[in-house]
Amino acid sequence: MDPSLSRELLCKQAATLTVVMVSFVTTRLKRKRFDPEVEPDPLVYVLREQSELHRQRTLNMIYNSTDVECISMLRMKRAPFFALCTTFRERGLVTDREGVSVEEQVAMFLHVVGHNRRFRVVHQAFRRSIQTVHKHFHQVLYAVGELRKELDSRLEGG
Repeated sequence: MDPSLSRELLCKQAATLTVVMVSFVTTRLKRKRFDPEVEPDPLVYVLREQSELHRQRTLNMIYNSTDVECISMLRMKRAPFFALCTTFRERGLVTDREGVSVEEQVAMFLHVVGHNRRFRVVHQAFRRSIQTVHKHFHQVLYAVGELRKELDSRLEGG
C-alpha cells in the first residue's frame, strides 16, 4: 500500500473517531431534560403532598370533632355518620376506590346536600378534582336511593 494512501486513511479514521468521541461527550454532558416518564417533576409531588395534607386535616377535623362541630359540617352527628358509612360498605353500595374512602365520599355528599354547595366549592375543601367529586356524589346518591325503601318502611312503621 502506498504510504500517502495509508496516511490519508489513517487521518480519516482519526477524524471519524474524534467526531464520535466529541458527540458522545457532548450528549453525556448536556443538561438532563425533564422526562416525566423517567423522572417525575418534584414540584408535582410537593403540590400533591400539600393537597393530601390539607385533605387529611379536613377529614380529621370531621372525624375527630365534637358532635356539635360535626353537625355544623355534615348536618349529622358522628355516630349516625359512621353507621351510614358502615351500612354502605357492608352492602357494597359504596366502596373505597381510587384513594377515596367511603367516609370521604359520604362527607363530600353531605357537604353538597347539607350546605347547598356546588361541586367546585367541595373540590376546594376536599382537594379533589371536580370530576372526582361529581363521580362520588352520584355514587352515594345512588346508594341513598337503594336504601330509600328501607328508610320509608322504618318511618311508616315507627
